[in-house]
Amino acid sequence: MFPAVEILFVTTELAPYSVAPNAPEAADAAASLPKALRGLGHRVTVVSPLYKGIDPTTRSLARRLSVVNVKVLGKSYACQLYDGRTTGGVDLLFLGNAELFAEQLPGQADAETRLRSALLLGGAAAQLANTREPRVDVLHARGAGSATAIALAKQLRPELACSLTLQDGEDPLRLTPAQLAELPEELRAAAGTSDPSLLHAGIARADAVVTGASSTQRDLLESSPLAGVLREKGSRFVNVLNGVDASVWNPLIDSLLSARFDATNLGGKARCKGSLQYMLGLGVKPEIPLLTFIGDLSDERGGDLIAEFARDCMRNEIQLCVLGSECGAASKLRALAEDLPERLALRTSHDEKERHLALGASDFLLLPAREPRSLEVALSALRYGALPIVRPIGVLADVIVDTDAKLETGNGFVLEGSSPEELLATVQRALAGYARSSAFEVLRKRAMRHDVSWERSARRYEHLFKQAQQASQPAA
Repeated sequence: MFPAVEILFVTTELAPYSVAPNAPEAADAAASLPKALRGLGHRVTVVSPLYKGIDPTTRSLARRLSVVNVKVLGKSYACQLYDGRTTGGVDLLFLGNAELFAEQLPGQADAETRLRSALLLGGAAAQLANTREPRVDVLHARGAGSATAIALAKQLRPELACSLTLQDGEDPLRLTPAQLAELPEELRAAAGTSDPSLLHAGIARADAVVTGASSTQRDLLESSPLAGVLREKGSRFVNVLNGVDASVWNPLIDSLLSARFDATNLGGKARCKGSLQYMLGLGVKPEIPLLTFIGDLSDERGGDLIAEFARDCMRNEIQLCVLGSECGAASKLRALAEDLPERLALRTSHDEKERHLALGASDFLLLPAREPRSLEVALSALRYGALPIVRPIGVLADVIVDTDAKLETGNGFVLEGSSPEELLATVQRALAGYARSSAFEVLRKRAMRHDVSWERSARRYEHLFKQAQQASQPAA
């Protein structure tokens, strides 16, 4: 059993306080991992900026009398400290600075402000790691915006175990020669020479580095300007996939469902299906396969593919539920929904209850996305017995395994191409499997038993922290 440790978790975004609308997965992961680590017995404090959109009063955050002063590129900044705690027992520490954290949400500032904000967050977190009681055992940073905390904390406490999570497609926060010259010596030495960046500095000083990227994306990362410093990590550069919060996405305890169920007893899923069909005005027909799409209807998420293939797909005996957005392909789908009201339901405004009920009711989840931003909904679909039909993009290529013709292997259906015709062919293959009711039920139960929880991921992080602690110890 891994002994309990004191973890300082540094992140630029944190759900539900600060969520970038174009990539909410990062904020969700930043909230879920500390909760899972706390559930394993560790003490976790999350440090994050207090953006303009976070109201301390409504969020029940208490302001401390003390401040943290940090010098950033020749200018001194003061950070006010605000304490809070989540219902899961994770301590929160927000850093307030009206100049650098003035934007409404993370990532909205200009390049210069983003760089200064990252240096301010890193410098403040390093000071907290050095002075906080009880003593911090592990500092874990997420992404380039938090990476400087590692290099600066190592300067203050060389023995402190530090780890870093890389985020897909992030800005490494590159440095100009003038900016590089103004950095503290520790950061300047770690930032690299050919393509200096704050992310390079964090990787260089981290005792362990983790990525949640797919194997393909990891290969691309290892051919980037960061390749050299990543190779130096050796076995301490590891891959850990994100999970889903089992206290939120669990059909056995989900209060938002019409009826509860699990892989042992699927009776409640049939009742959820009837409830959703009735609520959306679809024909209440439990025998008809129900397909669902959840997410914005942009081309990046495959909304155009859904609209193009939908009319041809309706030649099959199916129902389609689309919980989308008022963009992209919405107008085409709305016209089809008006023609076939008992077969296709479109909601461009929907709430959490409808998303949960849709997964609980559905037989399949459509994910023809062109960008790898749908992992959480795919993992949640597995838990709810809605088999994912996906394009093998990003991490989805590693998580969703194509089902064979006999339905004896796999946990979903993989679309190899990117055309409406290929999506239709994959859906028809899935429908053929659905028609084999006994074999399909075995497949559904197998998919539901697939462990996609954050606890599984948190245990991998425990091992990573142990590696980091061992690597940070001075040689005898």
